Amino acid sequence: MATKKKTKKKLPTIGKLKSTADRTVQDYFRRVKEKCELCFHAYQVVHHFIPKSLSNYLRYDPMNFIYICSKCHSKFHSFPDPMIGIRVERIRGDKWVEYIEKHRYLLKKDNRAELNGIIEKYRLSTV
Repeated sequence: MATKKKTKKKLPTIGKLKSTADRTVQDYFRRVKEKCELCFHAYQVVHHFIPKSLSNYLRYDPMNFIYICSKCHSKFHSFPDPMIGIRVERIRGDKWVEYIEKHRYLLKKDNRAELNGIIEKYRLSTV
């Protein structure tokens, strides 16, 4: 009689979880946001004011998200406009700037449970 080997279900890597969480957050805000914060055209992208690569702490913090169209997004990346960050700060106000500055250098390790929680929160959230 042959015995079946129990195979352990492989958990997704942290990188895969982060990628899924990033995509889930983008998809969620595409459902709930309509206008670009900067030019009021149709919204398309969640941009991170403090880049994901510079702050793991703010990576999934909605206070760090800027809801913008592709054209305005290119002003951050493809054709950088040095005034765009200042414009965001003026729109968002001093309390927002203080929050971002206070949290931008905080450190946080990737956490499988937290990433799964983010995926579930934004996957299941409705308008």
